Amino acid sequence: MTSPLTGIPTTRVSNLYAQQRLLAQLNFDQIELFRLQTQISTGQRLLVPSDDPSAATRGQALQSLLERKDQIKVNLDTNQSFLSATDAALTSVSSLLTSSYGSALGVVDTTSTQAQRDGVRAELNQAIQQLVDTGNQEFRERFLFSGTRSDAPAFDLVNGYVRYNGNEERLVSFSDIGVLFETNIDGNAVFGAISEPVRGTVDLNPALTDFTRLADLRGGRGVEPGSIVISDATNTSTIDLSGAETIGDVAALIEANPPSGRTVTATVTSTGLTISLDAGGGGNLTIDEVGAGHAAEQLGILETGGVLTGPLVGEDVDPRIRETTELANLVGGTLDQTSGLQITNGDETFVVDISTADTIEDVLNAINSAGASVTAQINEAGNGIDVRSRLSGADLYISENGGTTASDLGIRSFVGESDLDDLNHGLGVHTVTGTDFAIRRRDGAVLEFDASSFDTVQDVIDAINNHVDNQVPATQVTAQLAASGGGIELVTTDTATVATLSVLKRNGSEAAEDLGLIPVGASESDPPTGGGSTLTGRDVNPIEVEGAFNALIRLERALVTNDLREISRVTAQLDEANVGVNLARAELGARQQSVEALQLRLEDEKVELRTALSTQLDVDLAEAISNFTARQAALQATLQSAATISQLTLLDFL
Repeated sequence: MTSPLTGIPTTRVSNLYAQQRLLAQLNFDQIELFRLQTQISTGQRLLVPSDDPSAATRGQALQSLLERKDQIKVNLDTNQSFLSATDAALTSVSSLLTSSYGSALGVVDTTSTQAQRDGVRAELNQAIQQLVDTGNQEFRERFLFSGTRSDAPAFDLVNGYVRYNGNEERLVSFSDIGVLFETNIDGNAVFGAISEPVRGTVDLNPALTDFTRLADLRGGRGVEPGSIVISDATNTSTIDLSGAETIGDVAALIEANPPSGRTVTATVTSTGLTISLDAGGGGNLTIDEVGAGHAAEQLGILETGGVLTGPLVGEDVDPRIRETTELANLVGGTLDQTSGLQITNGDETFVVDISTADTIEDVLNAINSAGASVTAQINEAGNGIDVRSRLSGADLYISENGGTTASDLGIRSFVGESDLDDLNHGLGVHTVTGTDFAIRRRDGAVLEFDASSFDTVQDVIDAINNHVDNQVPATQVTAQLAASGGGIELVTTDTATVATLSVLKRNGSEAAEDLGLIPVGASESDPPTGGGSTLTGRDVNPIEVEGAFNALIRLERALVTNDLREISRVTAQLDEANVGVNLARAELGARQQSVEALQLRLEDEKVELRTALSTQLDVDLAEAISNFTARQAALQATLQSAATISQLTLLDFL
């Protein structure tokens, strides 16, 4: 920005030229002095961007980055406050569960008195209320454990049960530019507020259509973009499939690009593609990959050996279900939409009607809006529906409503494949040596059964139906899954009145009770219905929420009847719930440490950014003062030169 003092020649130049040069020098010196004075007084090197455009651009970028870092600091400070509030809440939860667990251990034996059990019950009731209050803790107008539904309380007490109203989503905030950070822990992660899903054994197996997306094939893994080569053994055609979106697009591209002189037919079936050459032309149809591609293999049409003119029947490409999948395309179009299904959760049973549903989304909406405190969603594999309970302390059952809807959807809770060891909350079926139960037919005949060799519910049904003394159609008792409700159902067409159709307990075995064939504590089944021809058992494969609330509620109930088996089971569950809370606290602590580390790093980054910004925009005062002094000297010299030149006369040139 500075310019050296240039001498003004005083010979052979006009006075006008000399004066102009002096005036220009004076103007320059004055402007420079003004600029240097301003730099020294403001501390800024650049007064306008044009002073140094490159530095100004870099400075603007650095200033913008600093402002974003300042906002991130606000985010981190806010997140730390939420994490600290959550940690304080979890500390009280852990202490509460530890105390309840210790009290429960004191009554897990046959020597405890009813007064002792009543005292523990009172403590547990208070613990449940305190736990609900903690779960609904609010900080800075945000409920800590509601997931992303943070504007509403997470838990409700409903008729002796605890319902979770939040979700499992995490709130996120920027912890750095482009880096997201989770700022909360949802109620299910802490308290165990949502059950494992009712998992059926049915693959809904949606039918393939022209509009099925390639991304949905192979269970949702999709098809890699690529090309295939189709040949009739004489001519070949390379087909680029990278632009295809649906299986129908693939079929259209294959038909539009046959080997020279040939016609190719590509048909979308319910499971895959079927491809043929025109029969009149002969040849040998083959389909291969291009290079190292996998498109043909993943479409199920890789065929390097040839099928003559065809048809080449492709493999099942296994599309996953989506919310938009039409019900008519499920399970071979045999889904029973007329009957509906029953959901029992706690003390209430709800009938879900899907008769007007068109898509999977309609079914999910019907289940979720039934008021049964459940959540239905497509499972991770994309081949079925998961139904989960939100009601702690309650048993969830999903059963038929006179048809096959629940079984068709794969969400019936009690099925033939149910393992006996999993029944009754995992307590299984307890047998004795010898006969465990008997069935008395209406003709008076008694069929006896040893349940020790049964592994599944279907084994029980088969043993009854295949009993050597139960093969005469006129008197036969048929076992099946209940047509309405859950459990095993015994049906007969026998009109004899010699005896009442019933199930009898034998040798003190609890097997019939555990199978739901007789009431708990009874020695014989309840009277049959349907004119004495139908005996329906209970669904003994309930789903429960396994967490702190569930354990406390069930433990309180078990103490009423002194059910030692149940007390022992839920006490262990309470201990596991406390472990879960401590794991959540550990995760929270790790996040807090991470935030602290981020805060320290952010401060260091801001110092570096300010240094870089100062380098670009701030003035070097020592240099500026030195330049100012030099410029004053230059101005004084210019003034002296001007004074000398202005005194010249004609005699000075002679």
